[in-house]
Formats: sequence, C-alpha cells, structure tokens
Amino acid sequence: MENKPEKYALLHVADRTGIIEFAYELRALGFKIISAGATANALKQAEIEIIELREFINAGDILEAPLSLLHPRVILSLSADRDKPGQMHELERRGGKPIDVLASNLYPVSEIVSDKNLTQSEILDYIDLSGSALIRAAARNYRHVLCLCDPEDYLPTVDSLKQYGRVHPEQRQNLAAKAFHYSAYYDSTVAQYLGGKWERLPEELVIGLKKTVDLHYGENPQQQGALYALSGARPWGLNAAQIIHGKTPSYNHYLDLEVAWELAIEIKDPACVIVRHATPAGVASSENLAEAAKLAYRSDPRGCFQGICAVNREITAEAAAFFAEAHIALIAAPQFSPSALSILRAKKEIRLVTLPSTLVSPGEMDIKTVAGGALIQDKDYSKMTGPFTCVTRRSPNEVETKSLQLAWHVAKHARTHAAVIVQGTSTIGIGSGQTSRLDSIRLALVKSQERHPILPAGLPLMMASDGVLSGEHVREAAQGGVGAIIEPGGSSEDKDAIEAADEKNVAILFAGTRHFRH
Repeated sequence: MENKPEKYALLHVADRTGIIEFAYELRALGFKIISAGATANALKQAEIEIIELREFINAGDILEAPLSLLHPRVILSLSADRDKPGQMHELERRGGKPIDVLASNLYPVSEIVSDKNLTQSEILDYIDLSGSALIRAAARNYRHVLCLCDPEDYLPTVDSLKQYGRVHPEQRQNLAAKAFHYSAYYDSTVAQYLGGKWERLPEELVIGLKKTVDLHYGENPQQQGALYALSGARPWGLNAAQIIHGKTPSYNHYLDLEVAWELAIEIKDPACVIVRHATPAGVASSENLAEAAKLAYRSDPRGCFQGICAVNREITAEAAAFFAEAHIALIAAPQFSPSALSILRAKKEIRLVTLPSTLVSPGEMDIKTVAGGALIQDKDYSKMTGPFTCVTRRSPNEVETKSLQLAWHVAKHARTHAAVIVQGTSTIGIGSGQTSRLDSIRLALVKSQERHPILPAGLPLMMASDGVLSGEHVREAAQGGVGAIIEPGGSSEDKDAIEAADEKNVAILFAGTRHFRH
C-alpha cells in the first residue's frame, strides 16, 4: 500500500486568536504542526504535538526562533513550485520538505507607532521581518500553499478541507491576494511612520488603510461604503468620532461632516456650521453657541433642512433646546452636557457624535480617485487670518472686517466658484459649485435678499470669493448691496475690479491666497 505524503503546517502568529482550535483541526486532518517561539509554547501548553522549527530545519540550537524562520530551508519549503522538478530537487538536496499550510500574522505595529512613550529604536524593534517574509513566500506559491493571515479564515479553510479534501484554486488565490494586501499594509505603516512629510510628493507612494466602520451603503444604495483610517495614524478627525446617540452615520453624512467639522474648528468664536451635500448651507458665530446655532439655521432654513451640523463648543441645554425644534440629521460637538443629551436623545432620528480632537496635520493628503489612478495634493491648511491688504480708497471698518473674515473662512470650504455673503456674524447667502463665478454671485445675492426680513437693519453686506474677481463681478455685488469684498487678488483683472469698487464705494481686501475646492 502506497504511503500518503506527509502534510506540514507552519503556525507562527502574533495574534493567537483561534490558533489552538485551528491546530487541533489540522492535526485531526493528518497535518504535522511546525512552530516556534511564543506560538509553539502556546500550542504545547494546549498539549498539541508539534515539531520545533529548529528540528524541522536541523538547525539545532544555533539560531533563535526569529532567525530560524528566515532560514533558506524554511523559505524554500514554502516557495518551492511542485510543478517544477528543479525546485523540488533543490528542496530535497537541502533536506527540506514542502509546507502545505502557513498561518502567520504580524505584530500590530500600527498600534504602537503613535505611542509617545516609545523611542524610534524601540518601535523599529517591533517590526516583524521574518513573518512578513513567510507570508510573501507562501502567497507567491498559493497554488501549493494555503496562506492564512487572518484568523477568520481558519474555520472556512478547515470546513473546505473536511468536505472536499482541498481548497478551491480561486479561494487559494483570494487568500494570497489578501496576504499581499496585509503585508503591504504593514509595510506602508512603517513607511508612513518613518517619513510621512515631504518637500515634494514622492515618486512612489503607498497608502495603507484600515477599515474602521462598515457603512450601510455608499453614496447611493447600489454602492458599497466603508470608513477607513490611515495606517499608523492616531485616531483623530472623523476616525475619532464617537456615536453617542442614533444610528451609524451614512457615507454622505461623513462627507458633509468632514466639511462642517473642518470649518467649525477654524473659527475662534463659538460657531455653528450646517452643511448639505458637502457645501456650507448656514454658518454663524456669536458670543454663545445657542445664538450661533439659531443664526446659522435661520440663515437658510431650506438649505439647512436635515443638514449635518458641527459646533466648536460644548452643546449646552440652551443650544440643545433649539436643535430639538430644528430639523437636523446629525450634530457633532466636542462634547454634550448631560442636560443637552437628555433633551436631544428624545429625538429618535437624530445622530449625536462627539469629536474631541481638533488636531490639524499639515502632512495630510487630499486624495481623489480618477479612472486608473488618483490625484493627490496636500490638504489646504493655510492660515485664514491674513495679513489682508486693502487695495481700494475705502477701507472696511472693524465690524466689516470681522464679517469679511467669517465669509473668507466659509468660502474656503464651499465649492468653487464660491460667493459667500455675510451680515454681521452670519451667512445670509452662499452661492457655490456653479460653472460661472457670476452665477454664484447672483445666487448668493438672491439668497441674501430672501433673508433680509429676519436680519437687523443697518448691518452692511460683506462678500467673500474663493477666486479672483473682475469689474463685472464687483458691480454685480455692489448692485445687490454688498459694501465690502475679500478675494485672493493677483490677477490681470485686479485693476478693473479695483476701479469698479472705487466707483461704487466698495472696499476690497486682497487675501493673497485662493481656495478652490472642486
């Protein structure tokens, strides 16, 4: 009777979830278990018979476990193509035996790179070179080696081996692809830790992402959606969001929340920002948050209806009482007072989120996918506080300058072409995303004229534009009641714009920087 060839499984894991049960099942299926280090100790404590890796490669006590894993006999045992006699002959010549299953995962270095108590040298000591090499060798030879880097794959693999005596080739390939993604994510974490800031974008760029939230669907129901975190990054921004009431935010909620939160934390005074479709709908600041919330919502009730709201102060009972009556889908704040939570939790459909971190990282990238690739740029974290240069005969007074500053903040976060009209400390008309800047100005003016009945008399209208203006733009704004404008400047049309402003007694500030947002 012909003897069946021996089957070997190499188990070497940092995450030992399910590894004992997996080893028992493999033993029952006739596999011999090879292991080393802490994994071997755990298996022996569970009374599972194993072959020490040093015995398998006949290395005696010369090599420690991590180095034993990098022994050429181990790598060849995983990578030898059994359809190529030459490779098998080389394996036999070296005294090795083919390994059929590898279960290996790596120390979660992404969890420690942000630990400020560890030195760089200590962090680099955690990098698992041997495990990464094993995974790549096995994944490359997936037709002959089952490569498992995720404990969730143990049970399906065992079930397939029990039922069919094999794992389907397509599933083997899927496991190999998963392994290469896993090791690439690991490497990208280290790369981002060692050098995440550049004077210029590098020629080769690998971005590791870890899923943090499964979403019900993407932008539309037929699309999948999930929230990912950059590998090794500290939890902050949207990935630091804690849902304290209501359902998980949707894909579109997160898109709107990104705009609302980044704008809210740029404003120093208590502020409320309400966003719809990734565009500010209502923005206001005041001496107290409740007043800011009222001004923001009332600046455009239709535009703010079921919007996403972010504030830069704790939600108090007074502010919560207003939000309880308003139609808002989600509120994000640094925190909520107990009385505010009691009021708002009575609204079943609302979502409440805390976002405690206001960290701004100049090294962050803005990534937009395109067919076949991606467009990447630095995020626009430029200062919004000036210095601003007055280029007209009339200069804005202190009250007007404060209004212009708020309008300038909002224009940065609105869609190009953006025209933002402010009265006092509240937006009253926002035009954005139009193909013509003149259309955006006209849209903002129409919206502002709808708001006049609820606004205090006497306060002038201020306007911000995210891009440069012409004389035609200035005259249109002046005709609609705008008394002062802030815009980037630096265009061949500046002279025409300044002449039109002086003609209409309109003040213009040049900010020196444009803020397009497509």
